[in-house]
Amino acid sequence: MGPLVPGRSPLRRLTRVEYDNTVRALLGDSSNQALQFEPDTIADGFTNNADTQNVGTSLAQQYLTAAEALSVNATKDLPKLLGCDPAAAGDACIRGFITRFGQKAWRRPLATPEIDRLAGVYTTGRATLDAAASTQMVLQAMLLSPHFLYRVEMGVGAPARGATVPLTSWEMASRLSYFLVGSMPDDALFAAAAQDALKTPAQVAAAAQRLLAPTNAPAADRMAQFFTEWMRLINVDKIQKDPVAFPQFSPTLGPLLRKETETFVKKTLFGGPGDLNTLFTAPYTYAPPEVAALYGAGAPGADGKIMLDPKQRAGLLTQPSILATLAKADTTDPVRRGKFIWEGLFCGSVPAPPPDINITPPKITPGTTARQRFEEHRASAVCATCHVVMDPVGLTLEHYDALGRWRDKENGLTIDVTGKLTGTDVDGPFNGAVELTAKLAQSQQVATCAVRQLFRFGFGRYDTPEDQPTIDRLATQFQTGHKMLDLAVAMTQVPAFLQLKVAP
Repeated sequence: MGPLVPGRSPLRRLTRVEYDNTVRALLGDSSNQALQFEPDTIADGFTNNADTQNVGTSLAQQYLTAAEALSVNATKDLPKLLGCDPAAAGDACIRGFITRFGQKAWRRPLATPEIDRLAGVYTTGRATLDAAASTQMVLQAMLLSPHFLYRVEMGVGAPARGATVPLTSWEMASRLSYFLVGSMPDDALFAAAAQDALKTPAQVAAAAQRLLAPTNAPAADRMAQFFTEWMRLINVDKIQKDPVAFPQFSPTLGPLLRKETETFVKKTLFGGPGDLNTLFTAPYTYAPPEVAALYGAGAPGADGKIMLDPKQRAGLLTQPSILATLAKADTTDPVRRGKFIWEGLFCGSVPAPPPDINITPPKITPGTTARQRFEEHRASAVCATCHVVMDPVGLTLEHYDALGRWRDKENGLTIDVTGKLTGTDVDGPFNGAVELTAKLAQSQQVATCAVRQLFRFGFGRYDTPEDQPTIDRLATQFQTGHKMLDLAVAMTQVPAFLQLKVAP
């Protein structure tokens, strides 16, 4: 195992989720302005990859529109916002507000020249506008600043290019908060930053453990977001199914599918067993009645818990949210399901198909099963290179239709769900999704993939070869219990989190 190094630290822009969470914490504004922003670019399934999050003309205009709306709403009760009466207190009132509010908005103390410039915006406004409109100008300047929209990190001192330095306590507060709760630091983190008490690994670990307390709803939301993005559920709310093939489908089902998976993750990690194995093998879920109907189950208990048939269901992979997302509008999609398992859960790679190959899926022939239709993939030497990995895994999920409902037959024929894993640390045959998920739970390769996926999400970037020793070290620690929250804390203890490598 090689040395652990800080790795890259790109400039990270707030995602839509982080923007709305930050505005809610900063201004108490729940209007969710970021829902009107253009979607975040998805990379490796995640919305927070700094390497792909650019700001074009359209998004810049949307930032301006949001800042205007937020500032107008914030100044409806001006004395409450400012903490003083600008008419009576004059310049001291607005400068005091800029100092206090700016420290939260920019997640660090403002320098005197910055306070002067923002106070100058207010003074310019007051030449022709009232106090509320002038304050709106100040708020807009703060909300449109790169210091608000981005997580700016400079490190301690004035380091030379290429140097490795610790972060300031203010920067560490933001790293912790946006990683674990997806929002700006809370009062306790700001207080620790003001006391320069986020310098040592022990201080950082204690802060991380506090944020991940079972009673901290924002942390539960953040971990649920990680899993829904890892499981490729970013667009499940908008899922569509063919009304002829599925006349009972309703557009309202998508958000409920997401809710099931999020609730299952939250209850498992916060107050439940907390381990990856349970997430992959649990014969129960927490679902609203509309989703319970897809299982053929009765009404959920008071806490939403539903016990499922352990011969048919086991954890995340057999939940309708994932099965329906990894399917077509009118039928299942064994290739897509198999590709996700191989790439998303084993962190394997599937080469792109040759540019001249026909990738049209086989037609649905009456009286055939998906396995029969997809035999052509493995019969062709060109196709078999990729499909020999994906198809045997994806076809083992054929007991679940495109809505995730259990079925014993397809077109009147018995479904063959036998499969075989190759190229993994749990190679061998299996029969059906429940046996497959048992293999996933036993696989150190899958556990290491979980570490890699949380690394990508937590650090907001692609991992590189120089990050491999860090991932290996975290994976070794993760072997003990496979506790996801323990892994999140451990991730705050490596140089890639504790230090900053200044760009060369």
